Amino acid sequence: MEREWRVKVAVLGSSSVAEDSPVGCKAFEIGKLVADRGAVLLTGGCPGLPHAAVQGARSAGGLTVAVSPAMNRKEHAQLYCYPHDSQVVLFTGMGTKGRNVILVRSADACVFIGGGMGTLNEFTIAMADLGTRAAIGVLTGTGGLSDELPRLVSLTDQSPQAFLLTDSDPRRLLQAVFDHLHQTLPDDVP
Repeated sequence: MEREWRVKVAVLGSSSVAEDSPVGCKAFEIGKLVADRGAVLLTGGCPGLPHAAVQGARSAGGLTVAVSPAMNRKEHAQLYCYPHDSQVVLFTGMGTKGRNVILVRSADACVFIGGGMGTLNEFTIAMADLGTRAAIGVLTGTGGLSDELPRLVSLTDQSPQAFLLTDSDPRRLLQAVFDHLHQTLPDDVP
């Protein structure tokens, strides 16, 4: 039986921003747009903006995968206090830094919203490891580190390995991300 290959989009951002905040509403919209395109939504399984994206994807019937830092479901819920409503949860047992590597390297595209030091860690992994086939989208105007990421990239003396896209509008940003993916991924990928 041949299986259909689906694009995987990781949504990364602050776990401490309220899901019902204006920025949380943008994260919800990103998740919904990912699902509307038939892509799989990846997150770190945490609350806040990534969880708002999960809720958006689920509202549109999308598939969500949480890459958890925990060893098991009990640790995920009790030690990390993470939500457990993604359809698939991958337990890495590697803590947040180890989880970040697996999460980012599993994605075809990464979308950053708001964020703090953990998001910066995920961003540097994406910029260094994903390669030019991947798209990195930054939703600007969402506060946190996302508003600074393009400037930080401009300060380095190295060319980014991944393709960086920025926009303040979720719909335009996702359109640009998918346009880039369709130019770089094999023709048989939807």
